Amino acid sequence: MENKPEKKSKRWVLYLVIALVLVVGVVALVLITTRPMPVALLSEYEKDVLWEEGERMVACGECHSSEDFHTCSSCHDEHGAVELSGITFFEVVELTGDVPDPAFVRVNEVLPDQENAGTHITVLDFLAQNGIEQDAFESVTFMSSDGGRVTIEAQYIDETAMLLPYVDGLRFVSETVHVSTWLKGISRIIVVGTEQPLLIDGKATSIGRLLIGETVRLTLESTDVMLANDAGGTSHAQVANSVEGALLAPLLSNPNPDSIIVTNRAGETFELSGEEAANAALAMVYDEITLVFPERGRSAWLTDIVGIESH
Repeated sequence: MENKPEKKSKRWVLYLVIALVLVVGVVALVLITTRPMPVALLSEYEKDVLWEEGERMVACGECHSSEDFHTCSSCHDEHGAVELSGITFFEVVELTGDVPDPAFVRVNEVLPDQENAGTHITVLDFLAQNGIEQDAFESVTFMSSDGGRVTIEAQYIDETAMLLPYVDGLRFVSETVHVSTWLKGISRIIVVGTEQPLLIDGKATSIGRLLIGETVRLTLESTDVMLANDAGGTSHAQVANSVEGALLAPLLSNPNPDSIIVTNRAGETFELSGEEAANAALAMVYDEITLVFPERGRSAWLTDIVGIESH
């Protein structure tokens, strides 16, 4: 009879040990299967890396409160640069305006070393790679795929003006201009040169200046295409091209001329009636300044334009 309390005590301890083992087992199973952040960090990164990142977070905490502390999304959305391995960048950026060779530039060719921290190219180096010297341009306009637009004068483009990799196109940063100009998702770069080789009714300009002004996007060469199936049915679709340019009429001294004379680089002249030129637009097509007629085929467009005079 005297041993019963001792047996009950041992039984209670045994139950407690079994319960603890079950709890530890469940917790271990959850950690292994879900790999929450602390476990994932410890298993994926060396302690030296975690220590360095911890010191950086402490430094960030000196300026940021806990309410607005960075998360992954806020850091990438607000600061913009992407430095992640395994991400393939197939985005292209259109380089146009007063440049020797307008083209669509592949981002992975501009910034091939995207996996390393600090990957960037200065705007000056980017322009130089595309044949644009530092004293040959007045401004650079960056345009994003969501409609953003920033124009930076040449005097403010120095060695701190950089292009960084971004999920959608490129990201612009600079220590010389305000942070609100740090456009991300750049899909188009328009350069305005120092020279003005295009003469319109006696006024000198350039295609770069026209492209950062009022422009329109024209739908051209629209065609109905059909496909017949084995059951005798037919599907239809519309295919077309588009080009962005400046309407010619507002650029003329008289927006409703009786005729215009167009001169190309070779010195050839072409006279058009006011009706023919009514809806024409000046655009950069391939690498030539082109007078585009929306209602006419590509073969009727006038290319390599240097002068237009209205009468």
